[in-house]
Amino acid sequence: MAGSEESASNVRLTIGNEQVDTADVTKGQEIDLKDRDPENLNEDFKVQFHDIIGEPEEGVFSFDKIWIYSFKTYTNTKLWCYRITTLICGIPVSFCWGIYFACLAFNTIWICIPAVKAYNLKLRCAKGCFDSLLEAFVRPCYEASGYIFYNIRIFKGQVRD
Repeated sequence: MAGSEESASNVRLTIGNEQVDTADVTKGQEIDLKDRDPENLNEDFKVQFHDIIGEPEEGVFSFDKIWIYSFKTYTNTKLWCYRITTLICGIPVSFCWGIYFACLAFNTIWICIPAVKAYNLKLRCAKGCFDSLLEAFVRPCYEASGYIFYNIRIFKGQVRD
């Protein structure tokens, strides 16, 4: 029985001449069921009852039972609505995000990076020509402007003769 459980979760595929093990995808990484947001990605969504509902002062407040049942209603509604939504949509949405990030990685690795490298190679020649034009025509103008303003001195206070 242990062998069939292992083979069900650990599938070996042959792609070309390469043996691919589906267990290699996670690289032995375990999922922490206690801390499900270790990178604090969703800090803004950690909204508790007391973060959104609060009575202003001691003299203005609802009945104690209403306050207790409101708290329980809010907490349970948020929990079960989230659980039901993830039950229905969690796996399909995860599948879609997996496809999206796989396509994004493919696009970056196989299209964007090589295109940028090719663009940089093409521009190397144009950069040399552009640098030469700047050195020949623009730099002398700026140097001349610099020499014009080089001897201007501004003094605060007394005027010197």
